Amino acid sequence: QYNSYTTDMVKGVIAGMQRASSDRKVVAVVFTAVGDKAFCTGGNTAEYSSYYSKRPNEYGEYMDLFNAMVDGILNCKKPVICRVNGMRVAGGQEIGI
Repeated sequence: QYNSYTTDMVKGVIAGMQRASSDRKVVAVVFTAVGDKAFCTGGNTAEYSSYYSKRPNEYGEYMDLFNAMVDGILNCKKPVICRVNGMRVAGGQEIGI
């Protein structure tokens, strides 16, 4: 899935950025991914297919979470460095900008 983001990952990024913002020991955040093929290729299509396709009303809530993740990155009180390791596509491009 080339580091596509799942709902749990989005929630984790939000929490991590909040933690980093308030931790006085943190001087900067390096936002990266595992592996060398992709930083992130956007939303996880397997999760979309198995979960959100059956719950279309919840997809709007999922997009609210995605927007909260982008806001968390932008509003982090510490400098955020995006270390890109491979492809950055779709939503992965948005969070990497």
